[in-house]
Amino acid sequence: MDITELLKLYVNKFNTDYVFLEEELSLIIEQSLQTLLYPVTQNKQYKKFYVSWVLKQEQFFNIQEELTNIFNANNINHIYFKGSVLAGLYDDPSVRTRGDIDLYVNPNDLDKTKTLLIENGFILEPNDCMHHLGFKKNDIEVEVHFNMFDSAVDKTWLKMFSNPFSLANKVNNCKYEFTPTYHLIYCIMHFADHLRQGAGLRYLLDFIYMYKKTNIDVDLLHNLLKECNLSRLYSNIINAIRQIFDLDFDKSIKKEDVTFFIDYMKLYGIHGNSHNETTMNASRHKHKFRYVLSRIFIIDKNYRLMRFPHMGKHWYLYPICLICHWFYLITHKIGAFFRLLFGKNKNKKIYKQLGI
Repeated sequence: MDITELLKLYVNKFNTDYVFLEEELSLIIEQSLQTLLYPVTQNKQYKKFYVSWVLKQEQFFNIQEELTNIFNANNINHIYFKGSVLAGLYDDPSVRTRGDIDLYVNPNDLDKTKTLLIENGFILEPNDCMHHLGFKKNDIEVEVHFNMFDSAVDKTWLKMFSNPFSLANKVNNCKYEFTPTYHLIYCIMHFADHLRQGAGLRYLLDFIYMYKKTNIDVDLLHNLLKECNLSRLYSNIINAIRQIFDLDFDKSIKKEDVTFFIDYMKLYGIHGNSHNETTMNASRHKHKFRYVLSRIFIIDKNYRLMRFPHMGKHWYLYPICLICHWFYLITHKIGAFFRLLFGKNKNKKIYKQLGI
């Protein structure tokens, strides 16, 4: 059975007694879709995948509740997004696998957040990411974002999400969630960014449930897509949903065959576990020179404060921060930088087809 047939059976609430072949099962696991097997087949040999995620999802919800209690008690506004919100849109949250809890806090609250989480048993993970801090508790990873994107992404994306709380609604106390349309455009941006390194078919399920369970302002969405140059990708998404699921959420989009787009996603695992040459070449960073410059000169203030919490506060200590950072890059990252700078991008044509 083709993996897309499994997706269609689940979304349309159909069942099958099909027993999946070993190579089919391997692909399903690479795509993080193994939790669908038991609901679709009721076959006991697949029950372990489902039950393990019932338990795992409970851990995620418990940690998320603990985080909210900590932030509410200390007046820290925060926004949950991606899997932390999407799992709740599925008919059964346990089938929506995820790797971590994503949330955003104001950069001014970052030091306070870091201190509070450590005091409450969260372990700060080693990290040189330019837009979030990583924590872990009870084997659950938490990403606390102080920027919604790495500074090397498209500038229109950065501008659109420069003030996340203005795009969100308060759920209770200090807890916020993005409005449905802005959460959808963010998820499309996230999907676009990951298409170069790993974005499997599961993303289509997210988009389906966002349309099914939330109120999307389609006119606003089209304007936002045009502004951030993602209209082509959106057209591919809508047509892939039509082609696989026989569902149509946006009749204004021209009908096209997007088999190439679906096949491209099949080549990936959800986290880019692919040995296919096309997908590996496609993982080259699109804005690599801006990315390299931002990393070398630690331009982003929030990232600088995260790396050097004491020195980074004072502009006159910037040269010292820079020297320390350069020493770190030379001793830890020099090989990766050369590969990024001089690796050739052979996939401009396929980028255009994909809409990224």
